[in-house]
Amino acid sequence: MKVLTKLFLFSFVASAALAANTSKVNLKELQEQIASLQAQVNELKAFSANNNNAKVQKQIDELQDRIDENELNAALSKVKMGLDFAVGSASVHGKMNGVKSNNENKWATEVHLNLNAQINDRTKFTGRLAMAKYWGNIGNNTFINDYEGGRNPQGNSVVYLDRAYIDYDIIPDVFVATIGRQPGTDGPGSNLRNNSVRMSTYPAMLVNAMGDALVLTYKPQSLKDYNAAFRAGYIRSYQGSEIDTKGGRNLLGTQKGKDSNLYLLMAEGELPLGDFGKNLLILSYIHGDKYSTHIDINVPNRRLKILDDTYNLGNNDLFNLHFESSNTFGSPFSWFVSASYYRGSKGIDNSEKMKADIASNLNIIATTGQTLEKVIPGSQAAAQTTIAGIQNQIIQSGAVNWNNKDAWAIHIGARYDFTKAFNLGFEFFHGSKYWFALSRPGINDPLDFRNTRGNVYDIYAIWRLDLNQYLRFAYTHIDYHYANSSIPMGGTYRVNDRANVFSLFYNVRF
Repeated sequence: MKVLTKLFLFSFVASAALAANTSKVNLKELQEQIASLQAQVNELKAFSANNNNAKVQKQIDELQDRIDENELNAALSKVKMGLDFAVGSASVHGKMNGVKSNNENKWATEVHLNLNAQINDRTKFTGRLAMAKYWGNIGNNTFINDYEGGRNPQGNSVVYLDRAYIDYDIIPDVFVATIGRQPGTDGPGSNLRNNSVRMSTYPAMLVNAMGDALVLTYKPQSLKDYNAAFRAGYIRSYQGSEIDTKGGRNLLGTQKGKDSNLYLLMAEGELPLGDFGKNLLILSYIHGDKYSTHIDINVPNRRLKILDDTYNLGNNDLFNLHFESSNTFGSPFSWFVSASYYRGSKGIDNSEKMKADIASNLNIIATTGQTLEKVIPGSQAAAQTTIAGIQNQIIQSGAVNWNNKDAWAIHIGARYDFTKAFNLGFEFFHGSKYWFALSRPGINDPLDFRNTRGNVYDIYAIWRLDLNQYLRFAYTHIDYHYANSSIPMGGTYRVNDRANVFSLFYNVRF
């Protein structure tokens, strides 16, 4: 009975430890305790088998249940959860193509469920599930891409995988591999307005959308005092893997040249500026190889497909230099400047392929025209005219031509914290004629101002209710100088459009 008493005592201590706050539990010690307890249970089982003692067996079963519960709690205590919640209203007034528009009092909600787990000394998991939607949306009438799901409020209440990646220390604190859905949103350049610490590896001017990648990070020990890090990444921005889809895009078809990749290089660190204060400098470069887009067009007023395929359009390069300073010279003033250069190159001429695809998809029109020719003279000619007209409209208009152009953009922001409870900030953005950003809309930025070909002026005020909650009022004015913002193809032309956005949001983080 001494063995049994000892086991019950040990089990009671382990259970009591688990009943405490899990943040104070040393998981390694707890796992060692469970292993030791399991060994003693095995010893007791052997004793019971040799002595055929039913009472001892019952006590073993009760003790085993405790072990199972402890193991479950130990596993769950590895995962820490947090929540970001935002709800608010925005009113949008504008003028597009000479027509005034007014959209008042558009309410929206965004929820992020954050997951973190320190799997072991060298492996860490980070994840986030996200949902964003305007109130009262009957359905998802706007196509939400994978790289904006859970952020673009034009969707519905479906929960998307915002990020899910593993950090593995190949050489602890020196060489790290990160694989999975990257932290590609809410990066440096957005944290002042979002009242948060750095939420992403990558500057918001470089990328502000979801993506899947393998990234290697090197942190040289000789530059540890400067928090220096050098990164190289491989991003799969598109790959043909859809089942039962035309055009060689599915796994059972022959796919040639439609995959699209991005390659990343980054260097970051803190400059030794003495009393200037805490700062961050990031130099980044992304090369896009064979940008892919899916073109899905119907015959006007009919359900007949004209095009339903994916096309490579061209290459693009994006450079970004980001610098930020927090509490400059010990003051309550923080600011950043982020500048980018974009280049589109090696545009691919898809006109002949598209003509062949259009002719193939519209053969039913030609066949019908031939059939009706005897009954309705001129049907065959009308069918051919329809096909030619569609070809001219799609191809000769240049709507799918890649922009082989250079462009640039700059984003400047500053915030002054008058008190711990009240902050006032201002931001300015300018994008040139052919500017294109790897960015998508969000609940706090419904017009995706980083893709503006023109100027953006934004002023905001933050009232912190307590450590976890704050209100933000913002006024954003956008002057569009050129059309087709956020589209890297189809050229552009001069416009004189504008938009004004008034918003008030309530945010909670815990």
